Amino acid sequence: MNGTYDTNAMRKRLLLLLEQSGLSMREASKRGDTTPGYLHSVLKDGAEPTVQKLAKICEANGFSLAFVLFGFEISPETERLMTLMEQDTRARDGILALLEKD
Repeated sequence: MNGTYDTNAMRKRLLLLLEQSGLSMREASKRGDTTPGYLHSVLKDGAEPTVQKLAKICEANGFSLAFVLFGFEISPETERLMTLMEQDTRARDGILALLEKD
């Protein structure tokens, strides 16, 4: 897990999830409240996706955005922790200090 973004790898992971779910690009796009051809343009025509639209598509179709973007999963607990830490920087700094303690 290196957290590096690779557009081609992202496309492969998203295609894999679509295949596994049995959803068409059109249906997944519509569920994500984007234009019906959005995923086709991203996956087949090489258009650059926006994170906001990918997030909506992933959420609507039950896909992990972290997996689509970076190739690894984040547990719901970790995602919740990250959200809470982002909202409260003092708490985040305290947790980081605790975790980095020797």
